[in-house]
Amino acid sequence: MSGLFGSLNIGVRGMTAAQTALQTTSHNLSSMNTTGYSRQRVNLEANNPYTCHGVGQLGTGVRISGVVRIADDYVTKQIQKENASLTRHATKSEVLGQLETIFNEPSDTGLSAGFGRFYSAWNYLGANPELATAKTMVSQESQTLTDTVSQMASQLESLQGDTIHSIEKDVLDFNEKVDQLATLNKQIFNVVIKGQSPNDLLDQRDVLTTELASIADLEITYDKFQGVSLKLDKVSILEGDTINKLAVISDRTVDGELAISTGSGKPIIQTGDFAIGQIVIADQKGSYQPLTLSNGSIKGSQEALEIVEAKKTELNQLVGNFAQAVNTIHSDGSKGLNFFEFSSDEPAKTIKVNKELTSSPIKINAGKDIAHPVSGDGSRATALSSLANAKLNYFTQDFNATYKSDSIEFEAQVGGSSTGDAYKGIVTSMGIMKQQSDNVVASQSVVVGFLQDRQAAISGVNMNEEVIDMMRFQSAFEANARIISVIDGMLDTLINRTGV
Repeated sequence: MSGLFGSLNIGVRGMTAAQTALQTTSHNLSSMNTTGYSRQRVNLEANNPYTCHGVGQLGTGVRISGVVRIADDYVTKQIQKENASLTRHATKSEVLGQLETIFNEPSDTGLSAGFGRFYSAWNYLGANPELATAKTMVSQESQTLTDTVSQMASQLESLQGDTIHSIEKDVLDFNEKVDQLATLNKQIFNVVIKGQSPNDLLDQRDVLTTELASIADLEITYDKFQGVSLKLDKVSILEGDTINKLAVISDRTVDGELAISTGSGKPIIQTGDFAIGQIVIADQKGSYQPLTLSNGSIKGSQEALEIVEAKKTELNQLVGNFAQAVNTIHSDGSKGLNFFEFSSDEPAKTIKVNKELTSSPIKINAGKDIAHPVSGDGSRATALSSLANAKLNYFTQDFNATYKSDSIEFEAQVGGSSTGDAYKGIVTSMGIMKQQSDNVVASQSVVVGFLQDRQAAISGVNMNEEVIDMMRFQSAFEANARIISVIDGMLDTLINRTGV
């Protein structure tokens, strides 16, 4: 349309475009602190021209081609990938930090110092076999040592349970987020099918997928309607309306049955041969299949759980074999009282000094001849103090060192180590793993930080730029309003003053 009414329509379209742009700018400014928000922009283009005979094409103003979301999907995918690695090692590092606190080395109250005081007490008794106070010292230092070991074992058990509980929480969080994503997929579809762009919904979608990827390393794909499908270890988690829930092996009953938890409700009890902490998913037949994860917080917890269980096993082996060695020397094989009492299943948690010896320390064997003690003989006590340097294999299921009764000592074992070195090996390997995780966390934090900065540069809202745009669109609105005012005046002249 040409003429005054055509010009009037140009002004109206210009005002509409400026008003929409102002509204979008306002939305950007009000949402600039919203997590995951991507700034939006109104795309404007020339309206279809009008062909005027004898003149040619005349412009008919501006029109809105759409409100687009400024985002880089490649950067988002990179953040999801690198953040999954970061959360894996950060979770692992956190548990290892708690593990280091339990072992509490080096310190005056740790197990290493406890072993030292234990052997020193025996050395003092060997030099002073006639002193009742020397035997009392051995009893007291031994009880302090067993209390330290038992406390460590209980703390390791608690940390083991806490780590499993952490996996359960992650599984629950994961399943809830998948449900939210399925609902979001439907909302996005309903908008896209109308030819519109669900910008805010897409932001929510990316926030959810990033959070899910930080829990478990997912394969994320998108359909033509911007809906999301998820796979984990090549197994479908979300596909259309079909959702498969994750579960975790949270416990094993005394009968060998497994407790399978989805993080909510009562665990399902089934038979199977899965490790504690294993992530599983039910197939169509109702049986569970294991899923292997390579990144994410669940993977970090699984790796940490394996380390906690390994350190618990090592501590049990060390303490059990140490107690067997002490008992063998103290009882001269099997002729006298055992010095320690413990359960073979959990020696670290159950070890304690023989009650008969704690109530009557005088019964502690200090001399070589147990049946007929010789006054002033402290050779057996000295032999027990020398056990500190005996080269024995402490990390075996069963104690198998050869004891020589005549010399009150064990034969050195190939590959054996002293008690202190054996314990130091446990602590050192743990420290190395903690340092490795910390190093990865530090490097991954830099990578993720760089990618987040890049994403912010692309999708983030710059307040100064938006304020400038607001002023620009305000001026455009005022200019188009002025056009309408001028055309209105011209129409008034034409209609009311020309007599038309």
